Amino acid sequence: MKVYPSRTSAAGGSSLQFRTSDSFEIAVPSRNHIVSEPGKNVTLTCQLPQKGPVQQVTWEKIQPHQIDLLTSCNLSQGKGYASKYQRQILSNCSPGMTSSFILMPHVMASDSGLYRCCFKASTGDNGTLETIAMRLTVTDGKTDNQYTLFVAGGAVLLLLFVVLITTVTVISSKRRRSQKKLFKDSCDAQKKAANNYRNPDSTNQSSDGAREDIYVNYPAFSQRPKTRI
Repeated sequence: MKVYPSRTSAAGGSSLQFRTSDSFEIAVPSRNHIVSEPGKNVTLTCQLPQKGPVQQVTWEKIQPHQIDLLTSCNLSQGKGYASKYQRQILSNCSPGMTSSFILMPHVMASDSGLYRCCFKASTGDNGTLETIAMRLTVTDGKTDNQYTLFVAGGAVLLLLFVVLITTVTVISSKRRRSQKKLFKDSCDAQKKAANNYRNPDSTNQSSDGAREDIYVNYPAFSQRPKTRI
């Protein structure tokens, strides 16, 4: 629902009127979006133009079904006027001020919404009305708890990941050292076996090549016949 405010003058002063359409969309720059926790004091500030004197400054809260007047300041007289808004609002009002603000103490979730600073510059007969929109978002606390849990869970997962990587690295290092030791022991055993091994062919060859002379001792018999007596 879109709100179109208009001001009308009457004998008793000025009154605020509005009309609505089917859509309620007001673009707010990101720098004008304020996020606060419940219970905090929030200040909305509106910088006034320096190109000419400002006659009047008003603060409003825009809702889909109505516009609530929060404060009004007549700079030419230096007088501020409080509204019948059910929320306590503090504001400044003094001649020659360069910025206007409203202070909302101990904000609640119901204070979330769209706020508007309207100022009227006396540059012509009727003056120029300009507005600055701001958005206030008061969290309910659940978002912060969820964010805290998310951060804590992420930290725990990161710690577990680091522990897992460290454990895998240590196990891999021990396994590599064990494999190197087994390989070294195997090589030493093979070298030792090679040194103690003798070739049978070379042994037989040395035995066959060495000639040994065999002498047989036997008595020499005379071929002459023995003489019989």
